[in-house]
Amino acid sequence: MPRRLLLIHTGGTIGMVRDQASGVLKPDLLYDSLTGFIPELKHLADIQIEIPFLLDSSDLTSTHWQVLAELIHANHNHIEGVVITHGTDTLAYTASALSFMLANPPFPVILTGAQKPLSEIRSDARSNLINAVELALSEIRETAILFDHRLMRGNRTVKSHINHFDAFSSPNYPLLARVGMDIEIYHRNLLSTAGGLFHIMTEMDNSIDVYRLFPGCRTTSFTPGQDTRAVVLVAFGAGNVSLKNGNLIDRVKQWHREGRLVVILSESGAGRLDPGLYESGARLLDAGAVHGGDMTFAASITKLMFLLGHCDDPAGIRKGFLSSLAGERSE
Repeated sequence: MPRRLLLIHTGGTIGMVRDQASGVLKPDLLYDSLTGFIPELKHLADIQIEIPFLLDSSDLTSTHWQVLAELIHANHNHIEGVVITHGTDTLAYTASALSFMLANPPFPVILTGAQKPLSEIRSDARSNLINAVELALSEIRETAILFDHRLMRGNRTVKSHINHFDAFSSPNYPLLARVGMDIEIYHRNLLSTAGGLFHIMTEMDNSIDVYRLFPGCRTTSFTPGQDTRAVVLVAFGAGNVSLKNGNLIDRVKQWHREGRLVVILSESGAGRLDPGLYESGARLLDAGAVHGGDMTFAASITKLMFLLGHCDDPAGIRKGFLSSLAGERSE
């Protein structure tokens, strides 16, 4: 008897169909696509399909992440895995958020999508969905992204290409699995499961301001709102800023005194921040800032939202950000 799996469809290219009159891609409920284009799925699992919303992924907010977490928790007693089909634009954000919201998941939570719809010839949707279903019934116990035959930790993944089938990568953490003739799971890379009761923590707070630096930018215009609890500076290289442009160091000191967490990230897509390597980065740390280590931008933002939603103490938020909660940063 096939094992029971929860398939949550949220929208995105994977489930779209092309309108015959206009040629424009439009959302589809996925029911007909699944049975029509991948009939063998019924031999892999007893699939329960849920469609809590049908949206362009650019329109998703933390409220939608909460809906997903609650839906997974409500069904967890009678399923053995979860697959979420999702638009690619914010797929890494949703995967990162769920990795923090879902504590001690008893099964894999696999997110996937496609560059071309399931209904199209030469689509990547078919292989992505079949592979996601198979991996969602494996021994993995974390939130991950399956794309182009590779399984990556959700909070370590970035969208790295707009047009290619290998649209996602994990620049700072090795693959969890690779799908070829066989499925090869790299157990040494999996999140260690310490046990514990599966529960969800869904409160999120988006009172975060993000400022991206560029040569000659007007740092004097960086003015957080009154309710801003965290400020993210996307700096150069290892975490550096200009010391000759405005009074950014003084501003960081002021934000720190006001109880706001100041986070330094890098515009570089790979590697680990080392703000203490050069003078400007060291002065940012001395002013009270913390750095994101080797975390992705999506993981850093969703982690901040999660911490702000569950903690009122600035020191506690700071400590949590510098710790690894779900394998999102190297210790």
